[in-house]
Parts: sequence; C-alpha cells; structure tokens
Amino acid sequence: MITTKIPVRFNDCDAMGHVNNAVYLTYFEEGKREIFRWFTPSMDLNNWHVIVASTHCDYIHEINYGEEITIYTWISTISRSSFDVEHAICDEAGNWHARGRVTLIGYDYNNKKVVPLSEEIKTILRQHQDEPAGVPELRQIRKIGEFRH
Repeated sequence: MITTKIPVRFNDCDAMGHVNNAVYLTYFEEGKREIFRWFTPSMDLNNWHVIVASTHCDYIHEINYGEEITIYTWISTISRSSFDVEHAICDEAGNWHARGRVTLIGYDYNNKKVVPLSEEIKTILRQHQDEPAGVPELRQIRKIGEFRH
C-alpha cells in the first residue's frame, strides 16, 4: 500500500466551500505517482507506459479547506495487460471521505496499442495489494438506466 499525505489547498475548493468533486480524481492521481515511477522511472512523458481505461469515485463525506488528508493507494487486481488501483481518502481524525478505483492498462503510445504487463511489473504490483484497515467497500456500479434513491 502507498500512503500519500496532502494538505487541502484553497484552490481545491469550490463555491460550496468544500473540495470540488473533480479534485478527488486529482488526489487519486497523486496517490498513483509512485506507481507511475515503476513504469517510467524518469517520469518522462515521451516514454510513458500506462493509460487510464476507467475511473470510479464514491463520495462519502465532504473535505474542507485546511484539512490534511491521506490517500491510501493499493493494487486490487492484476491481469495480463491491466490492473486495478484502488484508493481511499481519510482525514486526520480517521474519517473516510472517498473511495475509488482506476483501471490502468499497459500501453505503447508510439504504436497506439495495448501491451502485456511485464513479469517484473506484476511482481512489483503484487507487493502493494494490502488495503488499509476499516476501509469502506466500493459501491456497486449500476447498469445504465438503473436508478436507486
């Protein structure tokens, strides 16, 4: 598991006075920084090896300016050419604010095609499959047209 601490900045907040929903995905991206380095140690965008296939965020509780949050990041599934990264955001008091999942795919940008993950990368990913204690479950993604309230 990767742990990333971030102070909530004034510009992360919207007119409602709390962190804007789009910023949560930026927080998740900060949590993935170490993962990106496993694929591209130089962080050179001309030599990038992964692409986002999907992203999901469950908003549990608002985050406010001035708080320090912790983003927990871990690997939940690994397949031939893709893997799922899960995230949870927690405040200093231990309150959960968000849960998320991002699917990343091994990708060759020069040839515009999906590539298998190397065994070396899979080994590194497997070393980060522990999740934080007490983390809330992700909500089930509903089918198109299905609505619950």
